[in-house]
Amino acid sequence: MAREEPKWHPIMAAVEGPLLTWRMLDTYGREYGRVTVVRVAGEPAYRVEFRGEHIGYEDTLRAAVERVHSVFIRAHTPGGADAAAYTIRTPSVPPENRAKG
Repeated sequence: MAREEPKWHPIMAAVEGPLLTWRMLDTYGREYGRVTVVRVAGEPAYRVEFRGEHIGYEDTLRAAVERVHSVFIRAHTPGGADAAAYTIRTPSVPPENRAKG
């Protein structure tokens, strides 16, 4: 019998609003992360925050919510997670090398 794929994804924890912003909420409705559309070197990117601290940028909303959610999960491990422990990275493809579409 084939195993059914999971139907939940971190994007399900993302609540839209205000404009161009997604707030990541835990099961009690408390915000643990935030993803905001910004411009980096003139190109759109998703700015990722965990508990109010900037932890990086991603190229897609899916990657951004996965990143903040993975830090949230790690925060529940022994020793916890500190957003400052994660390096801030800019979008992976330099704007001058991105395909124009």
